[in-house]
Order: sequence, then structure tokens, then C-alpha cells
Amino acid sequence: MATSFARNALALSFAAAAASCGPVGATSVINDAEVATARAHAADGDRYAIYETTSADLYLQKAREEQGRARYGEAAQLARKSIQLAEQAAQKASAQRASGPSPVAPRATIQHTTPASKPSPASTGKPAPASTPQDPK
Repeated sequence: MATSFARNALALSFAAAAASCGPVGATSVINDAEVATARAHAADGDRYAIYETTSADLYLQKAREEQGRARYGEAAQLARKSIQLAEQAAQKASAQRASGPSPVAPRATIQHTTPASKPSPASTGKPAPASTPQDPK
């Protein structure tokens, strides 16, 4: 009797430990991803490694979303991808900064055309259309 109780208690404790690893593990990896993306931003990843930094931010956002839906395995995978991209962004930004001045982004010249304006009734000499009375039903 004592052996079966101990066996059940041990099995129950393992099950509880296994169930808590998902949320705890995902939270830990997501926290690591937050730190990695912060490092990428601090290294001017927004300027020198735009793709990697933006991708790391988006993977982190999706990881948080999956964690909120209790999909801890997917959340941890997405957070690991975020860490990988954030580290690439930080490395690329450091290398670019060390190589010289910041790249100059091309400037776009946008010319807006104004649509042909309609002449007002007063300028054409025609009377304005009469308004129809509302039906008081």
C-alpha cells in the first residue's frame, strides 16, 4: 500500500513538473529574446541591419502571442528564432559601424498632382440644384 502511494505521488509530482516546464521554459526563452532584441536596437540594428532587427522584433511579438494562447512549444521556437536574428543584427550592425560612416538611404521624390477642380455653380452662371424637401413620415 505504501509502495503504490509513493509510486502515485512520484508520478503525480513528475506530471506536475512536466506541465510547468512549458510555461516556465517559454517565458525564459522569451525573456532572453527581449534582451537580445534590445541589444540589437542598442547596436543601431535599426540602421545597419534593418531586416534582421525587424524580423527579430516580429518573431518576438509572435512568440508572445503564442505564449498567450498556451502554445508554449511554438512560443519557445519563435523566441529562439528571434534571438538568432537579433544576434545577427547586432553583429552586422557592429561590423557596419566599424567599417565606416552610416549608409545614406536613398531619398524618394514624390510629386503630387492636384486633380482638376470642378467649377462651382456660381462661377458657371448656372443655378444650383434645388434641394428636395424631406418627407415628414
